[in-house]
Amino acid sequence: MRVEKIVIYGFGQHENVTVNFERGVNVIYGLNEAGKTTIQQFILHTLFGFPQKNSVFLRYEPKTGGKYGGQVHVIDDVHGKWIVERVRGKSAGDVTVYFEDGTVGDEEDLKELLRHYDRSSFEAIFSFSLLQLQGFEKMDENTLSRTLLASGTTGVDSLMQLESKMEKEMNELFKMKGRRPDMNVKIDELRQLEADLKKEQEKTEEYAPALKKVEEIDERLIDLYEQSDRLQKEQREIALLQQLHPLFEQKQIVEKQLSTRHGHTFPVDGIRRYEIASSQLTEITARRNRIEKDLAVLTKELPSEDHLEQLKELEIVMAKESEWHRWRSIQTALADESEQLEETIVRLCHRIGVNEQSNTIVTADVSLQKEEELYALLKRVEENEQKQAYTLHQIEQLESEQITLQNELQALHQMEPSEEEWQRVREWPRIRQQLAEAKAFLSLNKQSEPKTNVLFPLLVLFALGCLLFGTIQQQWLLTAIGVLLAGAAYFYKKGNQADQPMNLQEMEQLVAAYDGKEQQMEQLTIRVEDYTRNIEAKEVSIHSLDQKRQAARLEQEKTKRSLQVEQKALAQFLLQYGITKQPSRPLIPELFRMVRELQEARRVMDKNDARKQELERLMEERKANVEKLLQKSVPEDAIYEILRSEFKYLTEETEAAKSNEAARKRLKTEWKEATELQKALDKQVNVLYAEAGVETEEAYYHAFHLAQEKETLKRQLKELIIQLEPHQLHDQLENNSKEELKQRAERNEEARLANEEEQRKLREEKAALVHQTEALLSDETYGSQLQRFEMKKAELAKLAGQWSERKGIVAAIQQTMRELKEKKLPKVLRIAERYFERLTGGKYVTLKITPEGRFEAITAYGLAHPISELSQATKEQAYISLRLSLASTMIETAPFPLLMDDPFVHFDHERIAQIITLIESLQDQHQFLYFTCHQTMKEKWEDANILNASEFGNKQGVRTH
Repeated sequence: MRVEKIVIYGFGQHENVTVNFERGVNVIYGLNEAGKTTIQQFILHTLFGFPQKNSVFLRYEPKTGGKYGGQVHVIDDVHGKWIVERVRGKSAGDVTVYFEDGTVGDEEDLKELLRHYDRSSFEAIFSFSLLQLQGFEKMDENTLSRTLLASGTTGVDSLMQLESKMEKEMNELFKMKGRRPDMNVKIDELRQLEADLKKEQEKTEEYAPALKKVEEIDERLIDLYEQSDRLQKEQREIALLQQLHPLFEQKQIVEKQLSTRHGHTFPVDGIRRYEIASSQLTEITARRNRIEKDLAVLTKELPSEDHLEQLKELEIVMAKESEWHRWRSIQTALADESEQLEETIVRLCHRIGVNEQSNTIVTADVSLQKEEELYALLKRVEENEQKQAYTLHQIEQLESEQITLQNELQALHQMEPSEEEWQRVREWPRIRQQLAEAKAFLSLNKQSEPKTNVLFPLLVLFALGCLLFGTIQQQWLLTAIGVLLAGAAYFYKKGNQADQPMNLQEMEQLVAAYDGKEQQMEQLTIRVEDYTRNIEAKEVSIHSLDQKRQAARLEQEKTKRSLQVEQKALAQFLLQYGITKQPSRPLIPELFRMVRELQEARRVMDKNDARKQELERLMEERKANVEKLLQKSVPEDAIYEILRSEFKYLTEETEAAKSNEAARKRLKTEWKEATELQKALDKQVNVLYAEAGVETEEAYYHAFHLAQEKETLKRQLKELIIQLEPHQLHDQLENNSKEELKQRAERNEEARLANEEEQRKLREEKAALVHQTEALLSDETYGSQLQRFEMKKAELAKLAGQWSERKGIVAAIQQTMRELKEKKLPKVLRIAERYFERLTGGKYVTLKITPEGRFEAITAYGLAHPISELSQATKEQAYISLRLSLASTMIETAPFPLLMDDPFVHFDHERIAQIITLIESLQDQHQFLYFTCHQTMKEKWEDANILNASEFGNKQGVRTH
């Protein structure tokens, strides 16, 4: 079996990549991140399924999205060529298998093709990498030997994993000197429970002394409670004195300050009254001066002329301003609209392709009936064109298919079997029957006559044994031998009952001529039958396509004549509108719409011309009336601007005269009131000065500050008296300083803490004694402890049973391992020894397993070295030798290719040459896919198929040499 090529739809960094492989050794070279491991994982994922999302394996889903998966093309000596395709679907992906005969299979068929191997079984034998080999440095001798043993036998990995699991679970249950395992914990608990049972028996003698001690503690606690109450009361009194002492000191200071202030008087609310009066006096004085100045100015500005009549006439004309502006707006809009309509008419005429002075298009019929007639014509033309295009496409398609079939028929004729092959196929059924009879007769004829009666049952029993054992162990070679033995027994029995069909010499000649060629003849027969069947199918298909093509040509001619009639009718219709050249059909409905739009624009334009003439007459009359009123000529664009300016000027002159007179009267009244108010305010300020006993403003403010300080001290003294009076502690505050109060508080706190500590100890002692006496009275603890002791014993017995079960499994696995070493491993070791000797240049000639199950390497001089003492590279060579040996022994049942990911990097130049020579000698049996990032390794494979992974995205499957 070998991988012919892979087709990657999307996998990791690769997308739309095809890689072709050859027989023998294929080296996939590329620098880091070039995608070599991705190619290896693609093959494994496609054959054995995409891993789960929570698996340790990467899924390599494309980062850019797109289709996920691809194909692996395989050539199998047993099943022929087949293709496995796996794409995104369920968790492992949707898989489809395509066989050479055109049939399609599913997951079950793929398992059959892969000989029922899963990924772990495949990788245990046919795939290994540098990571597996690097782990040898950290292995001890026992682990290393077990790993080598697993590499040389199939199925040992699972047994070793199960053995490790059982040993781990045994250690979790019990260890000789452990503390955490469950059985060790249970044993410690049983020892503790046994000690507790002894203590419970000793407690019953302590009851009477405990009761007496409880009574003594109660009496002492009563004395301590009374002492604690006295201390707390005294502490509260001291804390209150400490809080009030600052207030008492502040009261003494305030009383002393008040005694120094007496005899100061000030008017009630004096500062506010003074500031209001002073502010009003300043304001009224300034106001009186401002009124006198305004009166002088107004007297100078009195107007000298009256314009009332002229203003009335101007108001009448200005009331009609909106009408004037409406006329001008309409005039402008009509002019703009006429200009746009003129441009529209010219534009539409140019787009339609007619002269704008032509009356034909203006008077043409554009009714809905004409439009419906146009759409019906267009629809018929379009339907005929579509029908004609369809028939032409159909004819071209049929001709293309006919040419393709003729080419395929010609190719089939070139593959026609020779006359000799035809003759061999015709004679093969007869020869096949004679060959089977001759083989059976010759096989039976070699047995001696005395064994005639015993041979038949022995053949039958041996055939049944081979069939049963081969089926159970999936050893298909044994199964095939069983079938052949059964057939031999049948023909032997039959040969004893009938005469020989031909003589012995003819039979031997027939067997010599055709033995081993049965499969070749069967393949030739299938190929001839396929050729005959394909020739007949192609000829029938070509004849059918020719008939369809002739029918399509007749239909195309009919459609062409109908299309010409409809196109002529459409040209006549357009000529009615002055359109001589037929435009493209999608534009014809638009042309009809533009003709209708042009006629509408011409009608609106004529209506606008009549409206403009009427507006010009009305505006000329209004202009003449305005010029008469203003006694001067005015431009039409500025008539109402000039009117408003003149009206505003006359209005302002009239209003100014009226407001001037009213302002003069008002100012005279205000001047008189301000003078009287000024006198009253002067009198009020003098009264405040007299009450404060001062004559200036500065002295008045100084007297205010002295009065404020006195009032503040009085309020403070009142507040302090209110805070101190309820407590009635005046004498104690006067007789104790702050320092004395602090010392008293500290002494009291020390006594209180000592009291609480003694209470706490007595309560704890009492609680312990009460609990002890109650426990002694109930006397149920001993029974409970005894019950727990028995339960723990039962749990320990259950855990011991579980430990025994796992011990039995480990013993069975170890027995199985010993049997594998004795039966299956020797054959693998014999081949591995030859490989190992070649790889080490003859230094080591034998691989040996000691009775303890450890590997040793024997030198050419007979010295034995434990495998753990060898160098890293030599350990790897032993591992690779066992892997290659196991693959060679399984070539009949599992002929898979070998995948190697840079496993030789620790080898020196000489041993690299040896391993390359060894692999090249095995390439006739196996296909090798070798992945490397080292330029030197690539250059050492002279005859291999070299593939550059860096170029897969540009030119798939490019060979470097």
